[in-house]
Amino acid sequence: MKKMLPWIIVILLAVTLIVGAAFVLWNSFKESSPSDPRAAAREQADQTETEHVSAEKLAEMTFAIDDVITNLSDPAYFVSASFTFEMDSVDAKHEFELLSYKMKDVINTTLTDMAPNEVQGSAGIDAISSALLNKTNELLHKGKVRHVYITKFIVTEN
Repeated sequence: MKKMLPWIIVILLAVTLIVGAAFVLWNSFKESSPSDPRAAAREQADQTETEHVSAEKLAEMTFAIDDVITNLSDPAYFVSASFTFEMDSVDAKHEFELLSYKMKDVINTTLTDMAPNEVQGSAGIDAISSALLNKTNELLHKGKVRHVYITKFIVTEN
């Protein structure tokens, strides 16, 4: 029994330390996360530091492709749309301009693959924006597209 006593003390001490650490961690997580998701988003946004980019600098880093007209996957529907692409640098904009013919092809291909019900509403606009963002970034080497703005979007049935 005398030989087991030190082992029992070590095991009890280890269990006590583990439970104490778990309690401290539980309290720190519980206090730091608000139950309201909007409050949590505001708190996270307040903690995030963003670099302010002037309107002039943004204008230097954007490129517009206007009046794209193409059919959707259902040939009875067609789209008339305009897009503005925001890059992360002036070099990326210059490369985007040089590759504008490829970018127009990406836009046409993306829209032609979509059904009329896929492009409806804000979910459709988000789907188009994210698809174009991913596909155009694959073509760029000197920078990347940060955001795709859809400045005009009209779906018409023949």
